[in-house]
Amino acid sequence: MIKHFRFVFLLLLTACSTIEEVPDSLNTGSWQAHRASLDGVQHWFASGRAAINNGVESWHVNLLWLQQGDDYQIRLFGPFGAGQVQLSGNIDQVELLTADNERFYSHDIDTLLYERTGVKMPVSELRYWLIGLPSPGDKNAASIDKYGRLSRLQQGDWQVRYKRYVPVNGLVLPGKIFADKQDLDVRVVIDEWKLGVRTLDNPFNDKG
Repeated sequence: MIKHFRFVFLLLLTACSTIEEVPDSLNTGSWQAHRASLDGVQHWFASGRAAINNGVESWHVNLLWLQQGDDYQIRLFGPFGAGQVQLSGNIDQVELLTADNERFYSHDIDTLLYERTGVKMPVSELRYWLIGLPSPGDKNAASIDKYGRLSRLQQGDWQVRYKRYVPVNGLVLPGKIFADKQDLDVRVVIDEWKLGVRTLDNPFNDKG
């Protein structure tokens, strides 16, 4: 299984993925209408890349993210020794699996990732930011572009900027997101979106 993960990592590094800009014909309607369409996106898969910089160190990782309602599987390939970690869980508990098959558990996904890898990412918020929504709970101040989409979002101490949107099955989803807080900077580029994925069994087989 670990060999398969590493093969996927090599594929992600070498594959050329091109994302087209969203045509204006899809950029219509208000933020309320756009948000309502995104609220229905509960089952999705995204693959891409993330760059994280804390002012002292920086990391570049490849990202596979499957979301099924409140359940998720996230795989990060890059600076973690043998090459990958997997995060699996829901709002109640998260498991981190290393390339050496070590398992660690927590109720806080962000803290668990930091304690075991040294990488800080707002994973709990990214679930929502990735599809172009504010995360629930924290107050937010949003800037909406002329097409009814988020262009900027201030949530808690985070400043989120949406640099590009892409068409996905009749919807419009983010293709490039920058988020920063004090000395922490996170940049995510999505190379592929899939909607309607409903299995957490082994959803990454089709990547290799």
